[in-house]
Amino acid sequence: MQATNPFQIILDELGEIKDLVFSLKKEPEIELKKKFYSIKECSEILKLDYQTVRSHILKGNIKAEQIGRFYRINHLDLMNALHEVKSLKYKR
Repeated sequence: MQATNPFQIILDELGEIKDLVFSLKKEPEIELKKKFYSIKECSEILKLDYQTVRSHILKGNIKAEQIGRFYRINHLDLMNALHEVKSLKYKR
C-alpha cells in the first residue's frame, strides 16, 4: 500500500501559481525594452533642460535613433547612459 500525499494537489497548484506570478513579474521588463522616449520626456525624467539632453545626444553620450526630424531614445539606452555616466549634468 502506497502512502499518497494528501497535499500533492495543493502543491501542484501552488507551483502553477508561482509560475504565473513569475511571468507577470517579468512582463514589465519586456514592455520597457520596447518603450521609446522623446527628448522632452527624457528631459523630464532626467530633470535636465531640453537643450542639454539634445546636446548629449549629439555628442553621443546618450544613444538615440533619428526618425525624420525627431529623436527617439530607447528606455534601455537611457538607463545605460545613466549607469555609464554618474551625472549627465556635469559631464563635459
